[in-house]
Amino acid sequence: MRVDEVMTRNVVTVPVDATIVEAAELMKSHDIGFLPVVADDILVGVVTDRDLVVRGMCERANPYLTPVRAVMSTAPVWCYGHDVLTDAADIFADNRVHRLVVVDTDNRLVGLLSVDDLAAKMSSDRLLGDLVRHVSVA
Repeated sequence: MRVDEVMTRNVVTVPVDATIVEAAELMKSHDIGFLPVVADDILVGVVTDRDLVVRGMCERANPYLTPVRAVMSTAPVWCYGHDVLTDAADIFADNRVHRLVVVDTDNRLVGLLSVDDLAAKMSSDRLLGDLVRHVSVA
């Protein structure tokens, strides 16, 4: 089974020049804690609720003036939609993350894959157990 068969397609994103407050408002209104950051529809990073607090608030950044690009992670962990789920599981485990952004060959965001999405579709209990052990360490 391929990633694009189980990924979430309608992903909420935040523009790279949005403020920390705007990102937080998006997270609150959609009840999420993770946003892909885009510039002209190209994935340039990701920001989490933890990034907003640790890199923003704890550094005393003005949340109304500080852009998301100042607190985002610039090396998002990603996969392609045509990747098979076992390859995605390896990426999760190797990087100890709970979410992967899914891009096309032009680095355009096409979806989001979570460990929960993967767990719901994986057929191997052993592989799933290995994945959960690796990701839980993070």
